[in-house]
Amino acid sequence: MHSLDHLLLDRKLRDRSITGMGKEFGKLTHEQFARLVSGLPEIRSQTHELPKLIASKQSRINEWFGKDACSWGGIYELPFLEQMALLFVLLGLNIPLRAAAQSDDPQEAVLSWLDDNGPLDSWFNLNEKTIEKKYLLWLVIVLQRNILCIMVNHKTMGALVDEVRRGDDSALFKAVQVDRSVLLASPCADRLSRAEMLNDKGFFRHLRSALKGISQKHMPAIQDLRYSIIALRECGFDRFTDQDIERLFIGTRLYPGSAGALKNIRKHIQLARKQSTT
Repeated sequence: MHSLDHLLLDRKLRDRSITGMGKEFGKLTHEQFARLVSGLPEIRSQTHELPKLIASKQSRINEWFGKDACSWGGIYELPFLEQMALLFVLLGLNIPLRAAAQSDDPQEAVLSWLDDNGPLDSWFNLNEKTIEKKYLLWLVIVLQRNILCIMVNHKTMGALVDEVRRGDDSALFKAVQVDRSVLLASPCADRLSRAEMLNDKGFFRHLRSALKGISQKHMPAIQDLRYSIIALRECGFDRFTDQDIERLFIGTRLYPGSAGALKNIRKHIQLARKQSTT
């Protein structure tokens, strides 16, 4: 079996076995959830800082890519988990992550991997000279853009591309707002070619607007809340009491504890339920 298949199979096995562990919120304890969401502001900041960093290191980036293909846009044709699995295999991360997935508490193992000076930092230091830097950059970009897409649209880039495949132009424009390279994914490229062939001026008018990026109307605090709701759902928790909402979202400062907070958060939960995430 291919290593990508192994990684996906392990995930399915862990999904079944984790169910009986008796955690408060699906596959997460409250402490694990708090750790997961505590890094969201930093992730949002890094999404803005990464292009600036790349722009300041153009010669190094060109050295990494050389004359090889540098496009990651086609990766978005896959569902999110397969995107990550493919990149982990390309980097050789699938072996240590497979071990984490087989541990008694894979969620804790993965969270520990992300700690400062944790296993991920050790892995990088050990393999820095042999890592294919191009794939590492792809992983950072694709992961960041998927998280941002969930924050803004309640779904991943792969889910939006699948909707484009089924004829939804609005999904294409939403995906382009997050990452313009998605136009290189086959369903998006096909739609672009068809629009060119038909001289579809309306399509190109909307595309021109989408190329400007995400609108400022998307409040950062709401983005973190949206991602957290989706993360809990993907971890098997989607039924919230008022006490759950207070602990998960207000207690972790994902949403201010103002009058009407419970009602407003429930609106976001109901909206998220209507979306197909991955």
